[in-house]
Amino acid sequence: MCNDSKIIDADTDNMASEIVIPEVVSPRKARFCIKCKDYFPVACFVGNDGTDDATLCNRHEPAKKGLRYCRGCDDFVALYLFPKTTKPGFACKKHVSLHGGGRKAKLKQMTDVDKKRRILAWKLCYSDRKIFKQKIIAIRQNEIEIEVLKIDSNPLPDVYAAVPIDCTAIVTPDNIAVVSLKERKTLIKLFRAKDIEKYTQNIAQIIKLQKK
Repeated sequence: MCNDSKIIDADTDNMASEIVIPEVVSPRKARFCIKCKDYFPVACFVGNDGTDDATLCNRHEPAKKGLRYCRGCDDFVALYLFPKTTKPGFACKKHVSLHGGGRKAKLKQMTDVDKKRRILAWKLCYSDRKIFKQKIIAIRQNEIEIEVLKIDSNPLPDVYAAVPIDCTAIVTPDNIAVVSLKERKTLIKLFRAKDIEKYTQNIAQIIKLQKK
């Protein structure tokens, strides 16, 4: 039996005021992770130990064990597989161009004529190391740029190349000659033909003409 002595008349206006329907609040389906800078399902914010974090998803837990989540792999991979030259992110070296913003950054750099020239000159020098049978090059972009500006105060991209003066030694700031792309092709042909003497003579002639 109902102990309430007050009976609500269904035909009166008091019916609506007496019956209160509780507001149904839909549970949140996603949360924003302040480290990932993205939204993930709420379940991702529950740690392995059952604790619930309102700001950090559980993808950060394995970081203490030398792992990090990669969006491209969709799995935890070792920290050494992530690029060291970029800010800590969630894209390994294999997927950084697709998920890490690397591609956007490169495209932005290539819109700047000076940056584009330095990048292309260094990349060409780096790839030429295989032709000259060198495992490494010991020179930076700005060091090549210094030598380029010595012979041209307003150079364009894809005009000059950096080659070793002594083709039997690795490229360094002290072992570099700036040549045109046409001169580079000639020098490479001489090197491949193992005509080191002719190569050295051509390099010396190019440097002599640049100093005039």
